[in-house]
Amino acid sequence: MKFLKNRKIAVLIAVVVAIIATLSGVYKTSGRDTRDIEAMFYSGVYLKDDGYTQASIDSHLRNSADAALGLATITEKHPELADKAKALISARRELIAAESISGKSAAYSGLVHCFDELFRAARSVDLADRESDAAEYSSTFSSAGKAILGSGYNNMVMEYLDGRSPFIRIIGIFIPVRSPDTFELPSS
Repeated sequence: MKFLKNRKIAVLIAVVVAIIATLSGVYKTSGRDTRDIEAMFYSGVYLKDDGYTQASIDSHLRNSADAALGLATITEKHPELADKAKALISARRELIAAESISGKSAAYSGLVHCFDELFRAARSVDLADRESDAAEYSSTFSSAGKAILGSGYNNMVMEYLDGRSPFIRIIGIFIPVRSPDTFELPSS
């Protein structure tokens, strides 16, 4: 303990402790902020200016999955549509099974592709009395997609990333701080 009486060593130890405490604080705060923002993916984004909470992207994904199942169910009995219906059901399962935001984003892109392919193919087949159902599922799917596109979630992620101070960005170089995942929309 004699070395603590040396002023230089004591100052050095204090500086090291302060740096470690700062890095630890930034890590914990960034982790908490990331969890808070990503929770909005599942619970919805509160829009202060409008005074309400938007429905979550996750709830719109469930609506899309339900519409996909409906379309697949009414088309799977047609031999020329069966393979596309199975592909849509498989894409739906992937979306439901995805646990991360980036996983849900990738699975949703696959779902959109399969849904569009099946719906286009179904328009060329006589579905008899099921055509109005197919149109309804397409409308529900499209509405969910528009709501996802208009969600404030990605804006919240970008505000968080843009709002970090230069000090925090520099610290992020030295410690692995996870940022919130954006929900990547399917390319057109």
